[in-house]
Amino acid sequence: MLEKIFEEIYFYFDEELVRRAETLFYMQDMSKISINHIEYLEVIQNMEKPTLSDIAIEFTFSKPSVTFMVNKLIEQGLVKKVRSEADKRVFYVELTELGKLLIEIQLNIYRDFAKNLEKILGNEEVEILAGLLNKGLRAVKGK
Repeated sequence: MLEKIFEEIYFYFDEELVRRAETLFYMQDMSKISINHIEYLEVIQNMEKPTLSDIAIEFTFSKPSVTFMVNKLIEQGLVKKVRSEADKRVFYVELTELGKLLIEIQLNIYRDFAKNLEKILGNEEVEILAGLLNKGLRAVKGK
């Protein structure tokens, strides 16, 4: 039962991301952006000045496969490589403004979903739902 509900929520978020992104990026071909691309953007945003090696370690992928994906993201204008001032041999990966905007769109979908739930649920139901979701999240993270 829960599996089906979470699957529906996942597909809702995915479809909503594509819809909102296409509206804002009408000049870009958003069909080329996959969930993998979004995962990379999230990791890059959450790490402080990651290198390709840092990203590879985070994903437990090979450096060549990370390099391939980062180059795709560069082509799409979502990330850029920035040379280190301290060590000219080192390049950091950063989100471009377009990449940051795409992440912000995704976060707004989650925020809007939560606000809509709060509108249709009573205060007690919101507290119960929040408690249950927190309990489940703690259990999953504890694995």
